[in-house]
Amino acid sequence: MVLSGDGHTWVALDYRRSSEPSVGWFDVELESELALAPTFRAFVEGLVPSGSFPEE
Repeated sequence: MVLSGDGHTWVALDYRRSSEPSVGWFDVELESELALAPTFRAFVEGLVPSGSFPEE
């Protein structure tokens, strides 16, 4: 289930291994994926305000 994306890359819930989804980042063009969190709850609890990152 796609949470966000632009057609080439997505952040999505991944149900392939369990009924409780992990959260991953998927790049269709590069045929790659990156695990972001083992559960949706862990993903949400790991979010931080954008203001906590240094400005360039």
